[in-house]
Amino acid sequence: MKDIVISGQMKGVSVDRATRTAEYNMIKHWHPECEIQYFFQGKRHFFVDQQHYAVKSGSLVLIDSNQVHNTYSDKELFHDRLVIHFEKQVFENATNSLGIDLDEFLQEHRGLIQIPQGDRALVESFLIALAEELEQKQVLYQTIVKLKFAELITYLIRLKISGAMHALPTASEIEMNDLVSEVGHYIRENYATVGSLDDIAKTFYLDKCYLSRIFKRSTGYTITEFTNIQRIQQAQRLLEDSRLPVAEVSHQIGYENVTYFNRVFKKYVETSPLQYRKKQIAYQKSLREKNNH
Repeated sequence: MKDIVISGQMKGVSVDRATRTAEYNMIKHWHPECEIQYFFQGKRHFFVDQQHYAVKSGSLVLIDSNQVHNTYSDKELFHDRLVIHFEKQVFENATNSLGIDLDEFLQEHRGLIQIPQGDRALVESFLIALAEELEQKQVLYQTIVKLKFAELITYLIRLKISGAMHALPTASEIEMNDLVSEVGHYIRENYATVGSLDDIAKTFYLDKCYLSRIFKRSTGYTITEFTNIQRIQQAQRLLEDSRLPVAEVSHQIGYENVTYFNRVFKKYVETSPLQYRKKQIAYQKSLREKNNH
């Protein structure tokens, strides 16, 4: 069961603080918005790209745009967390005025950060104030939201410089070994023709059950999931940058059955390929109009 504590939004930013008392598992997905999650209480598990984390009270997760991620329940089901989704351009002026490159910041800090016990009240005050401004929408609330965001980013930079910042260890504490890395690289380079688990196992002279087990343990993905994600991300690029029919896009990325392609695409992107293309065309048009004013 999910109980909303606070919720609000403005153009390019949304916030949601909620508690859950029941099991909740999210499929692997990605989106153009960046994401911050902070945990006031409780425990959960995260996969961000190929890194598996266990989060707890005081954990802050930074997810860059289009990073593949998902979460799933711990044995302890209760948690209280706050999520912010934001488009980078909303905060770029505020961070640039402080001499902070937001893209560079996210590259250096993304992942999981454990906030020191003594600093949690400060960090939580930034997040709660930002959320309340988005919910209540009083005069100049957008300005206050940007200021609170900048305060949070400044704090995280100082935390790293002080040496007090540290990411939580991986839940399994198993480094991705050279073999798994090689298999992942092979799939990324040959996503359209890579074939089945059997085919990949034969390519690397491995038992398929062994390959399946170590790949899942090290990356959090099954071979099929990892392959599908590479294909769907390429499909997004083709839908944005070309006028190829959906059936041809499906064929080029390795799906012979366009109906199956549509189903897999919608699973990860939460819309159909055709609707995705229409949305991107409309978005690019709005950017051009904005830049021409």
